[in-house]
Amino acid sequence: MADWAQGFGYRLFGGILDYIRSGHPMTLEFEQPSGGDLPPVRISRGWKGDGLLVFRPRADELAAWKKLGIPGVNLSTEQIPGTAGFPRVTLDNRRAGEMAADHLLAMGLRNFAYLHDSNRFYAAERLAGFRDRLAAAGFGVEVIDIPASTFKPSQRANQFHRMACHRLSALKPPCGLFAKDDIAAVVAIRALRQAGRRVPEDVPVLGVADDIVYCLATTPPLSSIRFPGRAVGHEAARLLDRQMGGERIDARERIQIPPRGIVRRESTGRVEYPDPVVTRAIATIGERIKTGTVAAGDLARLAGVPRESLRLRFQETLGRSPKQEIDRLRAEHIGEQLRRGVEPLEQIAEACGFGGSDDLCRFFKRVKGCTAGEWRRR
Repeated sequence: MADWAQGFGYRLFGGILDYIRSGHPMTLEFEQPSGGDLPPVRISRGWKGDGLLVFRPRADELAAWKKLGIPGVNLSTEQIPGTAGFPRVTLDNRRAGEMAADHLLAMGLRNFAYLHDSNRFYAAERLAGFRDRLAAAGFGVEVIDIPASTFKPSQRANQFHRMACHRLSALKPPCGLFAKDDIAAVVAIRALRQAGRRVPEDVPVLGVADDIVYCLATTPPLSSIRFPGRAVGHEAARLLDRQMGGERIDARERIQIPPRGIVRRESTGRVEYPDPVVTRAIATIGERIKTGTVAAGDLARLAGVPRESLRLRFQETLGRSPKQEIDRLRAEHIGEQLRRGVEPLEQIAEACGFGGSDDLCRFFKRVKGCTAGEWRRR
């Protein structure tokens, strides 16, 4: 696995272990730096074993493994043109694009952009889902194509940054930016900062993979669509085991795993809308839902406008009422607590201002369309 993919790719091993524990014993060899404490393992075209789980193998490696009769599973969307390759288990990239559109649309945005690399298949699939979902809602998307994967490695970082600064500075705020992956999102945030754009106030930024290093070491911390590594690892191990057992599987076979939701962090946390009253009201909701809720009438008073005026402003800006936005943000906050899977439901209910877990569950089902338990298991 490429070193840059390990931050999110580590989740694969949990799924592989799940499969092994279910009665399918395997012995794993893997490339992992140990500082010299372990003998080095090099999985290249000369490696001999019973099966391979690989990420973007080279053409010469594929040819050598095929000649040796070693079956494999490719964990990358990318395939080398003109080669048979291995069957694949990947993220459902189109679904990731749809989820990104839903997330940014829910923020009440009207302008959208996608940071693309037209040389990557996964980027094209994510763009297709993003574009189609926006089109269904009546919006377009500005595609910012920077084919960084074609740049010389020695010049890639500087060239990518320069082009991103030039292209992203022209975005009309507020604009929701969906980046093809977390690395591109980090480049975007740095370029936007240099261009004088604020993230998230002017340009909320969303990535893909939820790489713990890139997402948490970036300022502001990056919101990202979570890579379903455990599920991908389990299905990849199962598909490989079938091949090692003698089953012939078409190299064109591809299993696509839907994303595990969106981890919301500060990069999509706040937007400054054209209407400053709506901006202030949204900020107030965000503060209040951490410990309870706020009534629409109280929200209007705190925003300094009549209740009907606030309703009309919300409809104009967001396309929904203050009450609907309060419920949406409150449910999102509860969903984040549930996804962490640490606190018991009764404790979450108390912290969020509900009379008990039953009240929270009824509210969550009404707003999200699924139970709290179903959400937590995703």
